[in-house]
Amino acid sequence: MSIQRVSSKWVKTTVLQRSRHVNEYIPVTRKYSRQALERMTELFPANYIKPDRGTYGNGVMRVKTTRVTLAASAPEETANETNDAELSEESEAAETTEAKHSTTAEPSEPSKLELLTYHLQHGTEEQVFHSLDELEQAINKRIQQRDYIIQQGIPLMKHEDLPFDLRVLTQKNLQHNWETTGILGRIAAPGKIITNIHGGGRLATFEELVLPQLKKDQFQKLQHELYRLGIHTAVQLQSTFPRLKEIGIDIALDDQGRPWILEVNTLPGIYAFGLLPDKEAYRKIKRYAIAYGRLPASKKSKTKKKTSKVSKAQASALKRRTAR
Repeated sequence: MSIQRVSSKWVKTTVLQRSRHVNEYIPVTRKYSRQALERMTELFPANYIKPDRGTYGNGVMRVKTTRVTLAASAPEETANETNDAELSEESEAAETTEAKHSTTAEPSEPSKLELLTYHLQHGTEEQVFHSLDELEQAINKRIQQRDYIIQQGIPLMKHEDLPFDLRVLTQKNLQHNWETTGILGRIAAPGKIITNIHGGGRLATFEELVLPQLKKDQFQKLQHELYRLGIHTAVQLQSTFPRLKEIGIDIALDDQGRPWILEVNTLPGIYAFGLLPDKEAYRKIKRYAIAYGRLPASKKSKTKKKTSKVSKAQASALKRRTAR
């Protein structure tokens, strides 16, 4: 029986939203439309616009909204526009008003004008727009009638001033139960809005990225939470897609250390885990992948070749960093 793959981000999101164990980890996500764009830019300072089907972060855009509030000046009245009769009427009206009210009316607050600016980033290219219409036109040029989603932007935790996220790998084990088998970190390349290795990001261990940010007990609690979340996510997806055998969950940690599910991949890369120092964990990952048919049992040389393709330089750099 073949391994089931699900390409639509929107379909996977709607399935996960039905689980009370998983839904609380999902940022606000909508199908992309003009109405959704307007609403999401009102609600959140940053939003990500992603292809409904796509890999390696291709086609991902970010919209950041900045607001500047200005006090609007009241229009001045000129003397030649007000005649004596009008002054007399205003005087009488004022006296009547004072007679009716014993307290003085509060002065009205000056009206305020809010200016919006939209910053659209794709790769390292950034454009600035001063209206939603202009922003929408620029986005539509890139979308070209394809299905996209728009998702609340999560302010990512940073390592050496660069944002990072995590990949949580969950697989069917030899007893055909779901088991979370690994977590790795991905650091964005300078100036990039995605952390994917194919987009210039680099690998790091979970410990290297998160331990300096949290106390030890908080780190252990988060690790346990992510392992549990991997299983809950897999179980929920399997309720609709029964032939799933593996998933990779992209997790954002906000500046408070709270995890958020950015995306779930049903064809997760596993070779990057071979670059981490924990070789025993990688051997388990491969053993499970062979058992459910992802990897062939007899082609070890092919596995080694693909592993080296990810980057020998990254592996050696990672080893040096973790040895410090």
